[in-house]
Amino acid sequence: MDMVLLLTIILAAVVFANILARHVSFIPLPFFLILLGILLAVLPVYRNFHLDPSTFALAIIAPMLFNEAQNSSRFWIGRSITNILSLAVGLVLVTVLVVGSGLHAVMTILPLTLCFALLAIVTPTDASAVNSIFEANPIAEEQAGILQHESLFNDAAGIVLFDLSLTAFVSGTFSLKLAVAMFLWEFLGGLLFGSLIGVAIVSARLFLIRYNDDTPIIMVLIQLMSPFLVYLLAEKLALSGILAVVAAGLVQGSERDKLRLTSSRMQLVTSNVWEVVSGALSGIVFVLLGLSLPEVIQALHQSPNPDLNILKLILIGIGVYAVKGTLRLVWSRYMLKRRVKSNHEWRDSLVMALSGANGTITLSLAFSMPNTVNGQPFEFRGIMIFVAAVVILTSLIMPTIFVPIILPSQDRQQPRYRWVKRMIQAAISDLLKEKEHPAEAQVVIDSLQQQLVLDSTPNFHLRRQLMSESHQVELKTVQKMFDDGKISQDELTYYTKFLNFNNFSADEKIWKNVLLRIRFSLHVGRLYKDLNRAQEAFLTAPVALEEVYWREQFEKHGENILPIEEAGFNAVMDFLKTKQGENGVETNMVKRFYRTRHRRINGQDVDMDIVYQMFMRAFHSEYELIQNSLTTGKIDAALAEKLQTRISTDEMTYLQNMELFRD
Repeated sequence: MDMVLLLTIILAAVVFANILARHVSFIPLPFFLILLGILLAVLPVYRNFHLDPSTFALAIIAPMLFNEAQNSSRFWIGRSITNILSLAVGLVLVTVLVVGSGLHAVMTILPLTLCFALLAIVTPTDASAVNSIFEANPIAEEQAGILQHESLFNDAAGIVLFDLSLTAFVSGTFSLKLAVAMFLWEFLGGLLFGSLIGVAIVSARLFLIRYNDDTPIIMVLIQLMSPFLVYLLAEKLALSGILAVVAAGLVQGSERDKLRLTSSRMQLVTSNVWEVVSGALSGIVFVLLGLSLPEVIQALHQSPNPDLNILKLILIGIGVYAVKGTLRLVWSRYMLKRRVKSNHEWRDSLVMALSGANGTITLSLAFSMPNTVNGQPFEFRGIMIFVAAVVILTSLIMPTIFVPIILPSQDRQQPRYRWVKRMIQAAISDLLKEKEHPAEAQVVIDSLQQQLVLDSTPNFHLRRQLMSESHQVELKTVQKMFDDGKISQDELTYYTKFLNFNNFSADEKIWKNVLLRIRFSLHVGRLYKDLNRAQEAFLTAPVALEEVYWREQFEKHGENILPIEEAGFNAVMDFLKTKQGENGVETNMVKRFYRTRHRRINGQDVDMDIVYQMFMRAFHSEYELIQNSLTTGKIDAALAEKLQTRISTDEMTYLQNMELFRD
C-alpha cells in the first residue's frame, strides 16, 4: 500500500510539472520535475526513501530504451550510419578515455576505473531534452536525424563501457583481453539475442493479426511486456539486457513496415499508450533525482575525502561538461561527413555540441550504481550521482540559453496553429452555405467553433462578462415587450425567473450544477408525485432540462414561451455581432450557449444521419484546404502531415462519440 501511495504522489508530481512547463515555457520541464522531487523529499512518507538500482534498471531504463528504439527510423539510421556510429561509439570511447583520465588527474581520490564509469554515465545524450527549444529554433533535418539516433546508440555504448568500468573496479583487476571478450559477449551477444527475441515477438503479433486477434488489450499488453521479458532473459545469460532491449525495439519497429494500413486502430492505440508511458517514465526519473538529492548530499559526508565539499563537486561537474562539450564541438566539426554543404559549419558544430544534453539515461545509469561493493557500502556512489546531476543540469541550462541566440528564431505565432484556424474556418464557411439542413449544420459549426476556443485559450473572465451583458440585453428586451403590451405580467415574471436560472447555470460550475439538480428533482417530484421523474430530473444536466421544464410550465398556463424566447435570442445575437471583432473567441462561446438553448426550447430534434453528413463535409473541407495549400507551396509536407493528423484524430473522436452531439 505504501509503494502504491508513493508512486501515486510521484505521478501527480509529473502531471503538475508538465502543467507548469506548458505555462512557463522558457524553463525546461526537467527543472520543474527536479524541484517537485526536492519538495517531496520533505514529506514523512519519503523520509526513508530508498531506490533499488536493479529494479530501477528493469522498470525504467528497459521500457524507455525499447520505446526509443521502436520509434527510430531505419531510413535515417542507414542514411547516416557513419555519422551516428562516429558520435555514438567513437566519440563516446574517446570522451571516456580522455576526459576520464583528466578527471582522475584532478580528482585523484576517485579511482581511474570509476572516473571512466562516471564519464560513461554522462556521455550518452538525450536529444528529447532540448526538443522544445528546437520547435522554436529549428535545426537542419540532417542534424535532427543524427541527434535522435545518436542518442539511442550512444546509450548502448555508454552502458557497456559503464558495466566494464564498474566490473573492473569491483574485481580490482583489469585485463584488456578479458575486457574485449566481455565487451563482445555483452555487446554483440546482447544485440543478437535481442534481435532473435524481437523477431519471435513480432512473428507472434503478426500471427495474431492474421487471425483477427489484434484487439488493443492483447497487442498492447504483449508490447508492454516485451522489454521486461527481453531484459530479464538477457541478464540471465550474462548478456547486456539493455542492448538486447534496444535490438528488440529496433526489430519491433519493423512491424509497422509490414502492417502499413492494416490493424490501424491497434497501431494508433499502441502509439498513444507508449507516448504516455514514455513521458511518465521520463518524468519519474527527474522527480527521483530531486527526491534522492537529500540522500545523495548526506552520502557526500561519508566521502573518503572530506575536502570534496558540494562547491568543489559543482565546479568539477561544470568542468567535466565544458571539456567533453569542447571535445564534442571539435569532433562534430572535423569528424562528421555532411551530405548538405553549409556556410556555417562552426555554428552548426556548436549547435551539435550544445545539443549533447544529458537526461533520463544518464540519471538512470547513475541511480543503477550499487549501494554496496564486496559487502561494503559503496562510498563513491553519492559523489558520482551528485557530479552526474550537476552535468545534467548544466547540459540543460546551456542550450536553453545559447541555442536561441545561435539559431534564427521561427515565427513566435507558430504557423501550425494559424493553419489549424484556417482549416476550421474553411469548414465553417462551407457549412454556412447549407440551406437545406441549417439546424444540423449549426450543430457542427458550434463544435468547430468550440475547437477554435480550445486552441485559443479563452479569457473566462471576459466570457462571464459577455454572458452577463447578454443576460441584461435579453431582460431589457422582455421588459420592453411587456411595456408594449405584447406579453402579460405573468409571462414577464416567469420568463424572468427562467432567464435568471439560465444565467445561473451558464458557467457550468460544479456546485451550481449540483444545486440545480437538487432543486429540479425536488420540484419535479412534488409537481408530478412521481419518484422516477424526480430521479430522471436529478440525472439530467440542468442546462438541458431547464428549457423543456419552462416550456411545459408555460403551456400548462395556456401561454407560449417560444415567441418571447425568439425575441430575446435575436436581441442577444444582434448584440454579440457588435462584439465579434474584438473578442471573437469568447463571443463564439456565448453564441454557442444561446444557440443550443434556442434549439432545445424549440424542441428541434436534429437528424443524426444529417449531422454525420455535415461532419464528413466539414472534414472534407479541411482536407481540401490542406491539399490545395500543399500543392501551391503555401505549406510544406511536414506541416501538412501534422495538420492531417489532427483532422484524422478529430474524425476518429467524432465517430467514437457521436451520441454526444444529440444535444
